[in-house]
Amino acid sequence: MTFRPALRPGAPLLRRSATHLQVGTSPGIVIVDRPGLAALLRLLDGVRDVDRLQQMATIDIPELDEPVATVLTELRAVGAVVDATAVSETSSRRASVTIGVDAGRGTTEIVRLTRSALSSVGITSFDAAEPELVVIASLGEAARSVFERASLLGVDHLPVVIDEDRVRIGPFVRPGRTPCVGCHDLHRADWDPAWPALIHQLGRRPPLAQPAAVDPLSLHSAAIELAAEIVALVDGHTPRTVGRCLVIGPAHDERSMWPVAFHHRCACDLLNAA
Repeated sequence: MTFRPALRPGAPLLRRSATHLQVGTSPGIVIVDRPGLAALLRLLDGVRDVDRLQQMATIDIPELDEPVATVLTELRAVGAVVDATAVSETSSRRASVTIGVDAGRGTTEIVRLTRSALSSVGITSFDAAEPELVVIASLGEAARSVFERASLLGVDHLPVVIDEDRVRIGPFVRPGRTPCVGCHDLHRADWDPAWPALIHQLGRRPPLAQPAAVDPLSLHSAAIELAAEIVALVDGHTPRTVGRCLVIGPAHDERSMWPVAFHHRCACDLLNAA
């Protein structure tokens, strides 16, 4: 991969003193100045590779008395310089990812807010025919057949449940690799034997069921948390809700999280062992 150096995104190049430069202010990276360094830093736009920068420096910055590659290695090590190629590849990956949304009744607003947040970071392909991830949003618990179908197809899926004055996100399911919604239900049934009967009723809520009472700010917070989980997956990181449930609310700044382990009576535990 070609290294195309750029100054730390959003960080200005500043002169700190007669002998030092500074990149950024949060809190800022201080660099010992030497002849030609400031001129070289001004060339780091993420377009030119190291060889091209060396050619330019040889002609335009004769006072720089060390190889450009050596200088860039030092600056990269302290975080003053990043690889624009890697940033570009992340953007391309985000633009190409496909997300499916199974939006139940009463979830229009959180889905809209989440799509807006994802669009702002370059994820714009929703409702794809063959998605890499399906977000299953519901007002109250969704019918378990929806999750079973996603698991059988081997599609990653993430439940989002608007539950009275809270929103629950998770567990993030990677079929055969992480605990599933069935594990969640079996663990709950261990301490609440009536849970299987309750799920059956909640998954078939009548049209006149009471609407959710989530505060609008909490709904915005939940949408941001949901978008962050999706971005983490797309960028190659492990979402926090793999093996966990995250609950937002009742207040917008209230968070709680609990683990969801494989359950010994769930079929997905057998797949994981295999």
